[in-house]
Amino acid sequence: MQDLTLPPTVVATHLRSCAEELAAGLRCGGPGATTGELTDVVAHLIASQEAISHALAGLAARVEGGADALAAAPPPDVEVVAEVLREAAIAARCAAEALDEVTPSFECVSESVAPDTRL
Repeated sequence: MQDLTLPPTVVATHLRSCAEELAAGLRCGGPGATTGELTDVVAHLIASQEAISHALAGLAARVEGGADALAAAPPPDVEVVAEVLREAAIAARCAAEALDEVTPSFECVSESVAPDTRL
């Protein structure tokens, strides 16, 4: 059985839609969530940032490895695009690491309030 693989544009569009929905739901005035639910959200955001980092690194590798396909493009521009993608991958990984470092504090805050406390 062959694995189903969606086109990258479909996956990226779905990712954007989900991120926009999450952002809207977490803004002030949006529906509340318990601190436990928010702890789970942080865990998912950590994994998401790590996945985004890998996706950006993959894009950079494709740009760098696409010398034949990109032969008509100015080499300095190709290098700039690849470098920016690599740096964005590092930034996404750093965001995941920062969130991971604060997780124990977030869990402590969550455990310090009643389980049904909504923010």
